[in-house]
Amino acid sequence: MSVSDSRRLDPEKLDPEALDAEAYHRVVGPALQVAADIAAKRGHPTLHDDMPAMLALVEMISHLAERYGADHPERVKDAEVLDNAATGACVMVFQQAEMPGDAIGQCLAALETAHRQLHEHEVLESARPFIAMAFSH
Repeated sequence: MSVSDSRRLDPEKLDPEALDAEAYHRVVGPALQVAADIAAKRGHPTLHDDMPAMLALVEMISHLAERYGADHPERVKDAEVLDNAATGACVMVFQQAEMPGDAIGQCLAALETAHRQLHEHEVLESARPFIAMAFSH
């Protein structure tokens, strides 16, 4: 999720299912499963209300999407959709929680701000090699 993605994208018009099945299976699916499991273990039966788990979801999908695009450029049918995979996954989580569009937009903005701050302070740098290792498996 880049700095401008959630502001540029209207959550009401973003199709969380726009990513092709293979890319979804390699990029979004595993990250969603891990983030949902983490949220459940932390007492959140749904992922949408666990900010740390949602931030982990954004970071995992963002990095997995980068790796997928770099390792399999011939398979990337729509680079913009792949670049927005983290935002699309977040929209999907929020829609499943039946949140209204304006609330989804506010949550995306909050996630974007928090994610940017984590990167500015290099909090997530140590996780990147582990995400890369997970992608290769």
